[in-house]
Amino acid sequence: MKRLIFILSFLLLVSFSNRNVLKHSTSVLITPKSELYINGTSNVTNFKCIYGIKNIDAPIPVHYESINNVIRFEKTMLILENNGFDCGGKGINRDFHGLLKSDIYPKITLKLKEIRLCPNKKNTADALIEIEIAGKSQSYHMKTEYSKDQNLIINGKLKLNIKDFNLEAPKKMLGLIVVSENIEINFKLVLQNC
Repeated sequence: MKRLIFILSFLLLVSFSNRNVLKHSTSVLITPKSELYINGTSNVTNFKCIYGIKNIDAPIPVHYESINNVIRFEKTMLILENNGFDCGGKGINRDFHGLLKSDIYPKITLKLKEIRLCPNKKNTADALIEIEIAGKSQSYHMKTEYSKDQNLIINGKLKLNIKDFNLEAPKKMLGLIVVSENIEINFKLVLQNC
């Protein structure tokens, strides 16, 4: 009898704890209307490294579960080839790839871990993203905005310090030109269901 009560109690607990959980799997395409770029500065000028969206042509698998206003993701990632970035010239492209150690680590990986919808702010969410650059991973929270027409459109920007990834900002002309350690990743992703 005690065993039966324990089993019923356990089943009841499990059924209530999973009541608001919905598990889903899908795939999305990042359309050519999307944008992704990195802004940086130096003591001389600003620079912008634009990612060629055409380099992302395969569907991206998305696995997630939804619990109230929280969406948790599993194995949902965007892989960017370092050579897909164009900073506007051969010299700055070479410096950019040297900074990222592209010869050893040719890719940047962005893993979507979690999204918390902000019920008080329409179409706003807090995203938890794990970024791997040059073999080192760091997690960041970032505010994102989204909208839906035919496709889902997600906008956001993330400021980070390259020292988080054990990277050192390049210096040019015997240290007269110094690149800032702080960069900003900007994106507008237009996602289409497959």
